[in-house]
Amino acid sequence: NHRATCKSLEMEEMVRRLDRRIESLKLKVTRRYDEECSVIPMGGPLPVLGQPTVAYGAAAIMVHPASGYMINRVILQAPEVAIAIATALRETDCPKQAAEAGWEAVWPKHRLIERDLYCFGMEVLLDLDLALLRDFFGAFFANPKEKMWREFLAWNMTKPGEKPYKMSVFMILQFFRGSPRLKGRLIRDAMFKDGLHLLKSIFPSIPFPFD
Repeated sequence: NHRATCKSLEMEEMVRRLDRRIESLKLKVTRRYDEECSVIPMGGPLPVLGQPTVAYGAAAIMVHPASGYMINRVILQAPEVAIAIATALRETDCPKQAAEAGWEAVWPKHRLIERDLYCFGMEVLLDLDLALLRDFFGAFFANPKEKMWREFLAWNMTKPGEKPYKMSVFMILQFFRGSPRLKGRLIRDAMFKDGLHLLKSIFPSIPFPFD
């Protein structure tokens, strides 16, 4: 049983909700082997970038803001960060510059923009009612063979040095797949939750309503 929420839920409440769901689905539990209590921080403030100590993993807030996963990204990005630090040390023999290079590899500009988009999406989802959530995820997973939503959940849509165009296109596609009520809600949130400003940072040459 899991849920993304702005407020922490007590374990007893989570168990109560799970039991109700099991009952509503008419499932029969014959044995409970174990219970795991965990809290996965999604979003939240970044560490101070550029500080002398380079954080990594959860300490660097590398948890996927939309899915809560991290291990895949941490493993894939580790060589990139290690090479950046080693190269800076070899070329400058300066720990401070090596730390700056490490931070740049952990949080380059394109990943910071991506993270803003993910956090924006999470804020929108947290405000949707059950019917709109079902509508949203129905559109999101509409094509099981589609590669883009897999890359979206893997945080693997943008290459180093690029702006997250592909991610933005995917989010726009989800908008057009949604119901009229969902479209209206997304437009409202884009207007009042900085969504348009995020798109403007990615597509600076396109005129937007607030220009």
